[in-house]
Amino acid sequence: MKKFLVINTSYFGDVLLTDTLCRNIKLEYPDSRIIFMVNKPFYQAAQYLEGVDEVLCYDKKGEHKGIFGILKFLQQYRQNYKDSIDVALVLYGNERGIFIANAFGANTIISNNRGLLHYLFYTQLGEESRQGSVQQNNANLLKTLTKKDVSELPIKYNPPPEAVIYAQQLLQPLLITPGTKVIGLCATSKKVEKDIPVATAVTVIADLNQAGKKVVLMGSGTRAAEYAAELHARGCSTFLDLTDKTSITQLAGVIQQCAAVISVDTGTLHLTCALSVPLVALFYINDAKHLEKWAPAKYYPHVLLTGDIMAEDIVKGLKTLLVK
Repeated sequence: MKKFLVINTSYFGDVLLTDTLCRNIKLEYPDSRIIFMVNKPFYQAAQYLEGVDEVLCYDKKGEHKGIFGILKFLQQYRQNYKDSIDVALVLYGNERGIFIANAFGANTIISNNRGLLHYLFYTQLGEESRQGSVQQNNANLLKTLTKKDVSELPIKYNPPPEAVIYAQQLLQPLLITPGTKVIGLCATSKKVEKDIPVATAVTVIADLNQAGKKVVLMGSGTRAAEYAAELHARGCSTFLDLTDKTSITQLAGVIQQCAAVISVDTGTLHLTCALSVPLVALFYINDAKHLEKWAPAKYYPHVLLTGDIMAEDIVKGLKTLLVK
């Protein structure tokens, strides 16, 4: 049995998009054990990815911050993993990850890093690509080991039963009739230029309500809370506000209860894909390279809208999904 250490300490969506790599490892090495090292806020994102057997929590902004934080992490974990890792796959050429993989005594370290640490620790270079999706480029790291093309596998996320039950309880006020269609709406991201204009969201919510659909607003953090407050200030209150009310697993449970989700370019979009729930993907940044990297793959049920997106475009895209 081979032991793989997959290191991705980036953001929510990045973690999810690493699952194609994990699933390809399991496809090639069915008896392998995959240990996923992840940034603390996204522990649950890695924990329930298909193919992941164990998760190591790295607290980048807390106890593991800086050089002394790395040493503390090694003190906590090295004894359990020293000389037991066959292959370490370091996403995005992360130098911290290369150092930790080496300290664990990984037999092989594969990374796209071309800096000093690459030469100091004799890492194998993954196949460099400036084209293609992030999802597939992550998976392509495995080609360095197997010398074979990787499969185009969808990301898959499997939330625990207790998270699904919690989500059902949250949504109970909306499920007035057995045929009620709940629509998830994620309107905010880390960048304002990616967000749905508030006026557009007001119109979309009103149109969906008029069509007999119930809307759930999803999001987290200050930006999402301010957005919800602005909706209310504009007289738009006919939605269930779940801002900051769910963990990652509970958010997944909510998404599973939705007939479809409308989401901007953020982690919730990729989580919707990982759950195979129909998606209206909104990319206000209409850049060809950005879309190639981050837009959903063709095998996810979705409608992609880009550029200057109007409320009627969103509602029309949703109708297209719901009649399929």
